[in-house]
Amino acid sequence: IVYKEVSKFPAVRRDLPMLVDKTVTFGALTKIAHQSERKLLKDVNVFDVYQGDKLPAGKKSYALSFTLQDEEKTLTDKTIDAIMQKLIHNFGKEAGAEIRK
Repeated sequence: IVYKEVSKFPAVRRDLPMLVDKTVTFGALTKIAHQSERKLLKDVNVFDVYQGDKLPAGKKSYALSFTLQDEEKTLTDKTIDAIMQKLIHNFGKEAGAEIRK
C-alpha cells in the first residue's frame, strides 16, 4: 500500500465534445490526451458516445471529461485554457477530431 497525502489544491473538470471517425477508440483518445499533458492531467473519462443518423456517415460523437490538478498550486483559467487548446490541437492533428460546439 502506498500512501499519498490528499492535495490541498482543487481539481478542475473540463468537458470536450468531439466528432471523430468510427474507427477512433476511446483508448486512442486517452493516449493522445496523456501524451499532450503529462503533469497536470489526472484523469480522462467518456460520458457520452453517440452514433446515429444525425451525424455524417462514418462518424461518431464522443464527449470526454478531463480532470486537471496541480499538486503545488491552484490552477488558473489561463493555464487550464492553454492545456485545453493543446488537447484540441492534438486531437485534431492525431485523430482527425472536430470539436462540436
